[in-house]
Amino acid sequence: MDAVELLMMLGEDDFGLLEFPVKAPPMTTEDRIVAAFEEVAEFARRTGRAPEENPADIGEWKLAKRLQALAEDDDKRVMLAPYDELGLLVAPEPPASIEEAVGDDPFGLLSAGEDLFALRHVPKTQTTPEDVARRQPAEDFEDFHQLFVDCHADLRAGRRKLVAFKNPLEIRPERFFVQGGVLLYVAEVGELTRNEIKKANARTRCIFENGTESALLLQSLASNLYKDGKRVTIPDEETLSEMGLETETPMASVYVLRSLSRDPQLAQFPALHKIGSTSATADDRIARARSETTFLGAPVEIVEEYRVPRGVEGKVERLLHRLFAPARIDAWFERDGRTVAEANEWFAVPFAAIDEAVSLIENEAILNFRYDPVSGELRLKS
Repeated sequence: MDAVELLMMLGEDDFGLLEFPVKAPPMTTEDRIVAAFEEVAEFARRTGRAPEENPADIGEWKLAKRLQALAEDDDKRVMLAPYDELGLLVAPEPPASIEEAVGDDPFGLLSAGEDLFALRHVPKTQTTPEDVARRQPAEDFEDFHQLFVDCHADLRAGRRKLVAFKNPLEIRPERFFVQGGVLLYVAEVGELTRNEIKKANARTRCIFENGTESALLLQSLASNLYKDGKRVTIPDEETLSEMGLETETPMASVYVLRSLSRDPQLAQFPALHKIGSTSATADDRIARARSETTFLGAPVEIVEEYRVPRGVEGKVERLLHRLFAPARIDAWFERDGRTVAEANEWFAVPFAAIDEAVSLIENEAILNFRYDPVSGELRLKS
């Protein structure tokens, strides 16, 4: 485009679409000082007097103190002289005596009986609990050394994984966690007690891979893991053993999917996820997603896949569907005016809530919780 064409466009711009607003320059320090003084001057014009240190009107009191500060600053007084049409910036006379200075005390801050050096409204010093869980050398560390060696081997081989810590119920004996980059093993969890707000707590014995141990309270350990920790999963064979199943038991999957559909009708549902299960793997299940109505006839991506013993996947899926029923969406497909298929495994639920629910199922605590669709969070049942 040459200069002639550009000038023609500008000349034909009847609605000013090609005009750009001029950006106001940033305020300078002088501009801010003048603006502050103008507020004081506006008060004087409105009331016919300079603002006074009036304890009953904090706004007027602040303007009076501002005026006093400006008047006592020689540089600012000179700067503001052209704007002081009311003669407000008169340098104050210093007090003739201490008695005069003390007498000008509208809030009684210097009155008798007030100790200026007494500290008030200062938080009390926090006392240190007598039984503080500090790390100390573990005298029987050799009994645990091989456990750490095996755990590292499992992590390298992929038999164990590091996942986010989500719930204090995950803290059990014979479980591994990572805190501050250090692997720890929960050797013992003492008797549970409940405080005044019914929160369960217990003393633990944690062995760290560096040869130390600590008697952290369960809730303190949980707090540390929330901030800077991970949970170490257990191998499939251990899961099967805990459930009384053979280690050769085939595994199935419970999966969470996200739709890649561009249908505007789905855009109204934030955090839309499909919760399903399969006796195979999630990858196998979604291979033909585009052609199946259960996947909304569109491609999907796997958000998470949970491996469970075959035969359990359907029960876990039903538990999750029942829990998140308040957030289930109604999706169906019609042909010739009649419904030919329904997609009833889709829920407008944040993945974090689904992941927490799976953890609660694993820890046998899911029945104590309900889903709140307003907050998008799991809540303890009342």
